[in-house]
Amino acid sequence: MSNVKSLISKLGLDIDEEVIDVISRYDEKSRRYKPKYPEKRSDVARNIEAIATGLKYVVKPMRLTVDYPNQVLEQPKWYRGMFSVKDDVCIGCSLCDIVCPSDAIRMTLNKDKKKRPVINWGRCIFCYYCVDICPVEAFDTSTIHDAVFTRFEDMLTTLNEFTRPPSVYDPNKSAVRVKVVFDENRGFVYKPIKPDKNN
Repeated sequence: MSNVKSLISKLGLDIDEEVIDVISRYDEKSRRYKPKYPEKRSDVARNIEAIATGLKYVVKPMRLTVDYPNQVLEQPKWYRGMFSVKDDVCIGCSLCDIVCPSDAIRMTLNKDKKKRPVINWGRCIFCYYCVDICPVEAFDTSTIHDAVFTRFEDMLTTLNEFTRPPSVYDPNKSAVRVKVVFDENRGFVYKPIKPDKNN
């Protein structure tokens, strides 16, 4: 390592100590870096260090997860969540049924005997092909993604259910919405979002 340091000082380069350490561990014969093993310590010392680390996070918690269901991560507006069909806008062209890769959409007849889509939430993969291909933009989209169904039959919607707004499925209406913010000292933290008074 002293050879590498002297060479770097002769060249007048300003290189970090860690980089010098890595360079000095390169073995030209084997063309590999020699591993840097941790210093040998007793098991007792390592156990005390592990307990001290645990106690540090008890005193100064650094939560890395959201406290779900009390807190819910606010998704971006483009997030592909649950959606519904607007019966008065849909023209019954069946393109959504044709393009669906998971065969989650089926066409059914409404009270006026016109074709309308219904969905099987158990099969939907939220690819949004149906939303993208719709020529009249008949789908009402949302960022709601964590709806819960207690029975398999509840995932098979009727036309009446599929025309309801997606907010009906939102299980987190009373939860605090949070967004990810980067903090210099703690890394990523979750900051509550103030509710919009216009909604």
